[in-house]
Amino acid sequence: MKHRIWRRLVSGGVSVVAVLGGIVACDVEPASFSPPVSEGTIQVDGAELYYKTVGTGEPIVIVHGGPGMDHSYLLPGFAGLAEQYRLVFYDQRALGSSTGEADSTWITFERFLEDLDQVRVALDLDRMTVLGHSWGGLLALRYAMEYPERVESLILVSSVEPGQRFQQAMMENQAARRTPEDAAALDSLVQSAAFQERDTEAVNRIFWHSFRSTFADPQAAADLVVQFSDRTIQNGSRVAGFLMLPLGAYDYWDRLQAVHVRTLVAHGAQDPIPLEMARELAGALPGGTLVALEGAGHFPFVETPGALFAAIDDFLKNAAADGGETDR
Repeated sequence: MKHRIWRRLVSGGVSVVAVLGGIVACDVEPASFSPPVSEGTIQVDGAELYYKTVGTGEPIVIVHGGPGMDHSYLLPGFAGLAEQYRLVFYDQRALGSSTGEADSTWITFERFLEDLDQVRVALDLDRMTVLGHSWGGLLALRYAMEYPERVESLILVSSVEPGQRFQQAMMENQAARRTPEDAAALDSLVQSAAFQERDTEAVNRIFWHSFRSTFADPQAAADLVVQFSDRTIQNGSRVAGFLMLPLGAYDYWDRLQAVHVRTLVAHGAQDPIPLEMARELAGALPGGTLVALEGAGHFPFVETPGALFAAIDDFLKNAAADGGETDR
């Protein structure tokens, strides 16, 4: 079953962007990565959540993509934002350096929302700024829907759709961008014995080739290091399966008008997830503001970090959301 799920992901049967939106990882910060770093664990029901803080200043809790990935791909890409803010990364349960059983009892959307809230409690925050990337944007949005009084500001970076309106267009966009070279490499890797045995290196290469097609410039994927932990590789497909199987039944579009939280929707203009989706998302949120990041695909913190961080900084320093749209 695990192999069939992952085979469908890389063969186009299920959208890789929608299902595994945060798939590239880099555990080693370069020598120039100077902001202070600390790490620890948070005790939650049935697991220990690993967290890492980077930088100083006002905290931003960052929710990684997936489901079934960990936070590591967000670094060193987000390092520049740590010059002004204290970034709080954590691994969702049973992934990365977080513990927990990867079964249907513990891997639920509701449980992941509770875990995110426990991060807030551990930080001793009444209200927090939450940033979600890709599928993490959906989790962050749902958290704001359930607990608006606990959210100071919401930032959605290349978020997946809160429904199914744009799924077909997104899948077609990504398929059209996949190069023959990547398609051949994926076919070879998926049929390899190493992948069947869930070899870490083989799985990492599969997702690197898959995510090249989500960049505005595929050559920029050279800056993307895919290096998942063994725990993520072993548990990722099960976590994704438990969280994604019922996702088709979720449609939050009609509930967005009730989310009265200041929200920045920062979206790569060349993301396979259509910019029109991001525009509608920002428009449906009473406090929504859209920033379209030109020259960026699904990983703007890799392709256009300066523009993304400037948009985030402007948003957080602006006390009143005007709901407008800008291009950078």
